[in-house]
Amino acid sequence: MAHVMVPFANGKGGVGKTALACSYAVARARQGADVILTDLNEEQHTARSWAEVRDHNRLLPKLRVEAVDVRQALEMIGRCDVLVVDAPGWTDRGTLALAKRATFMVIPTGPNPTYDLAPTVRLLHGLRAEGIEPWRLGVAFNHFSPDEAARAEEDRFARDYLSQAGYTALEGCVRYAAGFSRVLAEGYGLSEISGADALRDEATHMMDVISAGVNSAERRLDRQGAQFGRGVERNRGRDRE
Repeated sequence: MAHVMVPFANGKGGVGKTALACSYAVARARQGADVILTDLNEEQHTARSWAEVRDHNRLLPKLRVEAVDVRQALEMIGRCDVLVVDAPGWTDRGTLALAKRATFMVIPTGPNPTYDLAPTVRLLHGLRAEGIEPWRLGVAFNHFSPDEAARAEEDRFARDYLSQAGYTALEGCVRYAAGFSRVLAEGYGLSEISGADALRDEATHMMDVISAGVNSAERRLDRQGAQFGRGVERNRGRDRE
């Protein structure tokens, strides 16, 4: 398995960034990957606190969680199969540094156009302006309404909002549900919820969709690397001539 880095980032708070990062780390670890989850939120360290609860409750698989800064997180690339980064709760040059080195960056957002979607689009515009390819960015819908009809309407509106700005979102969405809050408080990942099949299915689907985005981006980066290598070899051949 190749080494990948998957940051979860959005300067907008309250969109469930840490919940998705922790849950994705669990999902990949359950598949047998060697995972490190890095917590870059120096004020709260929510991911590390969640992991301490998980350890206290003796939940498996056990996750390695490191509270580090951006520079230290970047230095950890290659030390495991999957490096999951719970990025800081703000957007700065560190977010760009993570995006440039990321295999695939997940950008969680809620459905509110003013408080969630508009800041998300500004972040996407900023990353695109810095040359980050759109296929390395995945918008994940999170904290949507628990009511099925309301959630469907929020989903339609949010996708249309992003489309008008020139972007698309990952398939599926995760609702804001008391059941999810409970399992996270106990140190579980979202897809580890029991007794609520619909919630487990939507969380599992989101983890699978994120993994598909990571795998697709990894293949494209590998092809780019191979093409670059062939170009270097051709130039060396010309030099020898």
